[in-house]
Amino acid sequence: MFRRTFIRSAIAATAVFALAACGGGEDPLSGGGDNDAGGGSAPDKVDSLTVGSANFAESQVLAEIYAQALEAKGIKVNRKLNIGARELYMAAIQDKSVDLLPEYTGATLVYFKKDATENEAEAVYKAIPGVLPAGLEVLNKSEAADEDAIVVTQETAQKYSLKSIGDLKAVSKDMVAGGGPEFKTRTAGLAGMKEKYGVEFKEFKTLDAGGPLSLKALKDGTIQVTQFFTTQSAIKDNNLVVLEDPEHIHLPNNIVPLIRTDHKSPDVETTLNAVQAKLTTDGLTDLVKRAEGGSESAAAVAKDWLSKNPLS
Repeated sequence: MFRRTFIRSAIAATAVFALAACGGGEDPLSGGGDNDAGGGSAPDKVDSLTVGSANFAESQVLAEIYAQALEAKGIKVNRKLNIGARELYMAAIQDKSVDLLPEYTGATLVYFKKDATENEAEAVYKAIPGVLPAGLEVLNKSEAADEDAIVVTQETAQKYSLKSIGDLKAVSKDMVAGGGPEFKTRTAGLAGMKEKYGVEFKEFKTLDAGGPLSLKALKDGTIQVTQFFTTQSAIKDNNLVVLEDPEHIHLPNNIVPLIRTDHKSPDVETTLNAVQAKLTTDGLTDLVKRAEGGSESAAAVAKDWLSKNPLS
């Protein structure tokens, strides 16, 4: 998931992080890859931890839900929200700047294994532990999902008879694409569109990831193609067309907590899994709409959700 209302830092598109080799853990959902995020074993109790988030509304709301749920269990929670794009917040959890993040299954898998071939939700989830750096784990995935989507306007879709991403191949060299800087380089963006569909654009304009700049540029014709995300009301509100993805450059993206093993106490795990069990895609769509509207803070939206979805 690759994202969103806040303009992403261009730094994220070029950030490269070296991961040192290390062995995996024994927990079937712990990091089993060859990379090292600091190791550590699960403690019996955690007094405090730091929750981070990406720089878009949905991630911040989910981080606040996690944080407030844990605080209700007596755990002190520090917040480092709005860190930036995935390249930045993944570095933060690996260098121990944060201990917990809301993440997305498909995006996490591809981040650590760019040539991943899994495209079913359960298969994607089960593949993650094998590629995570030692010291990182995922908890239960939620049924709630937020998928990446390549979108065009109704007018563009009708003009060029566009139904799938592959249909762009015949016309894309006369088109301008736009979005967050990472959209240009990621498998779920232009890089994957070129590799899997042979789609190349005349130009790319750096805007924002599924945000107001990209929406305005799409509607006024400055760009013809961009990336949005399926929990965003902007797709329906503006009658945008989501192009089909038969080659699966977009993997299933169920919500999943990514946590450092050394902060995964039984209380933390039980609480977060209880949150996961209550999240739904429709509910997430509503939370995103409220948070992106600007009138409610992520903390307020999260507090309201928890009041309506008691965990015990």
